[in-house]
Formats: sequence, C-alpha cells, structure tokens
Amino acid sequence: MKKNLLIIFLFILAAAVNTFSQSLAGYKICINPGHGGHDSDDRFIPDTGFWESEGNLAKGLYLKTMLENLGATVFITRTANNTSDDLPLSQIVAFANSNNVDYFHSIHSNATGTSTKSNYTLILFQGKTTVPTYPGSLTMANILVDNINKTDRTTSKMVAGDFDFYGTGQAYLGVFKGLGMPGTLSEGSFHDYIPESWRLKNENYLKHEAWGIARSFLQYFKGGTFKEGIIAGIVRDLLEFVPSSYSPITSKGDNYKPINNIKVKLEPGSRICTGDNYNNGYYFFDGVTPGNYKLIFEVDKMKPDTVSIAVNANESVFSDRLLTLNPILDPPKILSYSPADSINEVSNISPIDVTFDIRMNPTETQNAFSITPAVNGTFKWDSEYKKMTFTPSGSYQPGGKYSVKISTAAKTHFGINLPLAKTFRFATRSKLNLVSIYPKSGDQNISTTVMLRIAFDNGLNGTTLSQKISFTDSLGNAVGVTVNQAKYSIGIIEFEPKTPLNNNSLYKLTVREGIGDMEQVFFQQTVNIEFRTEKRLTYTGNILENFESTSSWLLPSSSSFTKGIDVNQTTFSILNTKPVTGSYSGRLEYTFTGKDGVVDIALAKPVLLGESSASEFGMWVFGDASKNILEYRFSRTSSSDVKVQIDSLNWTGWRFKKISLNNLPGTGTIQFKSITVTQNAKGNLSGRIYFDDCTSNVVTDVKSKNGMPAKFNLEQNYPNPFNPSTVIKFQVPAFSHVTLKVFDVLGRDISTLMDEFKEQGTYQIQLSAKDLNLTSGIYFYRLQAGSFVATKKMMLVK
Repeated sequence: MKKNLLIIFLFILAAAVNTFSQSLAGYKICINPGHGGHDSDDRFIPDTGFWESEGNLAKGLYLKTMLENLGATVFITRTANNTSDDLPLSQIVAFANSNNVDYFHSIHSNATGTSTKSNYTLILFQGKTTVPTYPGSLTMANILVDNINKTDRTTSKMVAGDFDFYGTGQAYLGVFKGLGMPGTLSEGSFHDYIPESWRLKNENYLKHEAWGIARSFLQYFKGGTFKEGIIAGIVRDLLEFVPSSYSPITSKGDNYKPINNIKVKLEPGSRICTGDNYNNGYYFFDGVTPGNYKLIFEVDKMKPDTVSIAVNANESVFSDRLLTLNPILDPPKILSYSPADSINEVSNISPIDVTFDIRMNPTETQNAFSITPAVNGTFKWDSEYKKMTFTPSGSYQPGGKYSVKISTAAKTHFGINLPLAKTFRFATRSKLNLVSIYPKSGDQNISTTVMLRIAFDNGLNGTTLSQKISFTDSLGNAVGVTVNQAKYSIGIIEFEPKTPLNNNSLYKLTVREGIGDMEQVFFQQTVNIEFRTEKRLTYTGNILENFESTSSWLLPSSSSFTKGIDVNQTTFSILNTKPVTGSYSGRLEYTFTGKDGVVDIALAKPVLLGESSASEFGMWVFGDASKNILEYRFSRTSSSDVKVQIDSLNWTGWRFKKISLNNLPGTGTIQFKSITVTQNAKGNLSGRIYFDDCTSNVVTDVKSKNGMPAKFNLEQNYPNPFNPSTVIKFQVPAFSHVTLKVFDVLGRDISTLMDEFKEQGTYQIQLSAKDLNLTSGIYFYRLQAGSFVATKKMMLVK
C-alpha cells in the first residue's frame, strides 16, 4: 500500500513539474489585434478578399486562449470586428496601463503598397534600434522575430526601433506612446504578396503564427517550453503554376499552384486535416507528441503520397509536397468545339476552342491542330490543360471558308493518342450590316432637335468613317452636327444638329459603302434617307415645374412604383446639357434588368392642377427612340393614382407631349405626381431621356394644326402595280397603337411593317419587294388601330 501511495505521489509531482515547466502563471499580458471594423485604416486585398483586421483578430483570439491555458491573465483590446472595436491608439495604451500588464503586444501583417513585393517578418518597438525605451522590448523582439519567421517561413527577419525605422528620431508609433511597460508590434508577413494573402485566409496558418508568439512569451518570461510539436506544410500541383502577376518567390515553391480541399492523414493516431478552398494548400497538426510519424496525402484525381516525418518538442516541422495526376490510360475525347460545324457569319476575329475530357499534352496537341486556309495565331490553355484556344493574330478573310482539323497526333498528358481525327468547318462574316436607322426614309414630323442614329451589327472602326456620312438640307447644304464617338465601339453612329433644323423642311442623310468595323469587314451599299421635320407648333401655359432644381424630384429607386431596374445604372439628374428654356433640364438614364421594368420619377411635392378637367397638361420630352412607353401619373381626391399612357418613345429630339385632363377618371382636385417609363417587350433595355417645363392650361397655336387628320384612313399604295418598291400612307387622328401587316392571297402573314404607338399625324412606309423576297402576284396590306381595321390590295409585277 505504501508503495502505491509513493507511486501516486511521484506521478502528481511529475505532473506539477511538467505544468510548472511551461507556465505563465502570475503574468499579465495585453494583446492588441490591430485595426478593426473594415474601416479606412484597415487594409483589403481585392484579389483574395483578405482583410487585415480579420487576420489580426483570429491570431489574437488564438493567442489569448493559448496564454490563458498557460496560466497568464490576458487582456485583449477587441474580440469582434466592428467599427466600435477600432479603438483610438491612445485608448489602447490607456487600456494596457490601467490593467498594469507586464507586457503589451500588437499583432499585424504588412504590405509594401507597391508592385515590388516582399514577405519578411518585422518586429517594431519604441526607441532606437539599439537603445529601446524598455530594454525588454528588444529582448522580446529578437525572440518574436525568430519564432514567427519559423512558423510563417518568411524570406527574412528584421527588428527595429520606431525612432530609426521611420527616421523621425523620436517616438512615432501611437500604439507605444505613453506605454508604461515593454511592448512590441509584429508584422508577421506581407498580406499584399498574393500567395501569402491566400495563406492568411487559412485558419490553421493564423493559428500557427499564434503558436509562434506563444512560444516567444514562454521564452521571454522563462516559463519553460511546450512539450508537443507541430507538423505543417503546403500541398501543390507539380504540373500547374500560379499566374505570373503573383510575382511568386520560387525559392519558397510559391510558383507552383496550391491544391484546394486536400486531405492529409497523420499516423499513428489517424488524425485528419482537411484543407480549405482558398488557394493555399495548407495543412497543420498541433499538439503532436514527439516521435516518428507518417503523413498520407490524398487529393481527388492525384496520386496518393506518403512521407515519414520526425517531430520534436516545442518545434514546427514542415513537409511540402508536389503531387501529380493519377495516370489515365483511356483515349481522349473531344467534348466540344467552336465555332460550331458548318456555321456561317462567324466573327472575323473569333477564337477557335477545342475542349477535351482528359488533360492533354499541349505541344503534341497544338502540333496536331491545323486550319485551312492557313492562319497565323497563338495557343492558350486553361489551367487543367483540357481546353485549347487558338486566337488568330489578325482577322480572317471576310466571307472566308475555313476548315479546322485535330489529327490523331493529339496526345493526352499520359501519352495516349486521339483515336479519331476531328474536322469542322465555318464561314466568316462577309459584310457589315445596317441594323436600324432613325429617322427612316419618308418619316414626317421629325423633331427639329432630332438625334440621328445609325446602328450596325458590329463595333465600328472610326478611321473608316471619313466622307462616309453626309447630312444635308433640301438644297444640298451640309448641316453642322455634333457627333457622339463613344458609341462607335458598339456599332452606333449618333449625332445631332448643332442648331435646330428648320420646321417643315426636307433633309437628307446618306450612309455610303466602305464603312468598316473592328474586324475589317465593310458596309457594301449606299443608303439615302429623306425625312421632313415637324411643322412649327407653339405651346404656352403656366409652367408649374421648370426642372431647375434637383430637390423637386425624388430618385427613381425611392419610388414604390419603380421595379426591375439596375439601381446602379438608373439615375435622374438636373443638368445644363440641353434645356428648352432656362438653364437646366432633367435627365433620366435607365437600365431594365428583366421584362416588366418600370422607372418612376416622382415629385417631392405633387403639383396641383385644380379641379377643371377641360384644360391640357404636358411637358417637353427629348425621346430616346427606345420604343418603351412614356406615362404620366396623376391622382384625384375621389380616386386612386392613375397612370396615363402618353406615347411610345419612338422618336428622338424635343417634343411637347400633352394630355387632355378630361381623360382622367374621378372628380375633385387633380395632382400631377410623377413621370413613368414602362418597359415595352420590344423596347430597348436602356436609354436616356430629357424633360423640361411641366406646363398646365396648355394653349397650342391652332393655325399650326391645320391639316392634322380627324379620322383613321388607309390610302392606296403608290405606285400600284409596283416594282421593286411602293409607298403606303395612312392617317392617325389620336395617339393609338398601330399595326400594319402584309398578307399573301392565302391570308398568310408575310411581314409586320409597323407595330407601335403613334401620335396624331400622317405617316408613310416604303415597302421593298426585294427585302421581303416577294414574288410577282397580289398581296394585301391591313391597318389596325383599336377598333379601326382597313385592308387594301396591291400588285407586284416583275
């Protein structure tokens, strides 16, 4: 019995000695995880999504637990990452002083802030490098820099006093000013070195640095050493490399691409570490009893790897591994390719993509690639070497026919040939096509401030436009214009007259052959457009809102009626760009995201229009030819809000858009509340519209309205019979949705010439038999607007 008691006593004594040999009991330590709250003094790396405040806090919290487990009393300046946790430096110093701690340490990571990247460990303290304010700071700095350099495996290490490091000759770092005890600041590694930034997103990597700092406190306070060791390392792909933009340190192996979602098993013990997907390949085992172990590396599609490793107490040992793929001896298959076989109208600078199901040998596969006729170009592969992209050095020939072949000489990374050759063909674009033009030939009532717009099916080469566009009056005199060159890249030529055009006058726009796009493909015809401007109309009344102040209008995003918009690309502003009167006008820029978008621009305070419904209300609107719908929103005391459809936005330039208030339902005081643009299924997804001078009690110059139609009418086409084209005229007495269609003698729908809203006026459309591929014979054209329907016969004779 006495013998057993002796054994128990000796075991307890050994445990006590062991605990005492690694103890910080009786010491008070203050930890300051630097920064906090993603504030302006925090530092962020967009390439990786790393915030320094987050990394510092994780290290600090791990360290706090380690030191408390060693018996120390730990004070930490923050335990969360909010703005309120980002304390002033003077408050941090006061916190350490008020708790009378024995040592203060601030945790950070570093950055060069330049294109020149570094990754060393730096420890700072107050004072000169050789004469610190507190001698203990220099002692601890030398211990810290060695331990963190070992855990983070940085390229080098450095200690310095802030007097010398910043060249001030006096106290510089606020986190040390007034500190009543030794203190240090660690910049463990550089977070703007991208490979390191990815590692700093790994929780185990942050924990490992905390172990290095904990070892340093044990050494500084002579508290003994840890009895266990640590195993860590990085698993990378032998065949893949990080982007050159990382400027990787090759001596550290950072040029090889780390593998995500690794699995590492430690035997004996069957401990498993599973890696993250933050492009660092890091694994880590702490608390490992000294001895000999095996590490087993398992990664999907990679050859397993095993390595022996010896662990020592109070040390970190590393084993980095380069893994390679498991052999795949199956023959490769071509999963997809583009351009598709036998496709026409391919872009004249289109790359050629070929995707395989197995990693390929790039050299052998590129040699197996051929294109006829021959084209110079370059090859590029994806990171897995499964997708090969051939990009021509210049352009293909317009209208060229090409054949691409991948021969059986193509090989996988494992040396297996493609079993069957693959050939596919494509033809390139032969010409630049005109998609739309505004105004169209024969259009009437065009605004004198029209924005002319010519749209092609590809981005334009501006250098080819010289002498290719002309805009003249009826006497052949050139009209001065202002050109928006910013839209050349999307295939649009857009310009407006420098001064308003003459009313009720003919103008001619000519678009000549020879306009080229970015692919050296050219427009191959000349188009002449003639249109007539609107008759002179004058509008007078009471101007209720002159668009001179932003405060009168709310943002579109604040309206409950607004929906289906890109809020970042939908804005309303008051600008001095193109006012009708005064100095300013309102500009709406909008982008819809779906199919049922609405932009509502509401007045901060609705405009009262009185109770009388006999008057007219309107405003000047500079249209964008988007085909979306312009609406005004009103309310009356006896009814809820009502939106009134004003017009289809099928014009450009200033037009006065008005409504008779007797169209509004209900009784009582009328209020004008907002302007609305509603998405049309056939409209553009984006546009720009201007507004000016909301006016009530509108009076229109009646003499200018002579000749305006009082009823619907569809005229006989002229000439008839015709070849190759004819003109169809019709009249619209009021704003209406109009469709004009062509049918053959069997009643089959041949073409829709018009399907849009039209205001009161006379219109004509030119029908081209060539454009519709019509053969000789009898055809019918039908006009429908509301309940009005009229059909007439015409004859094509070739």
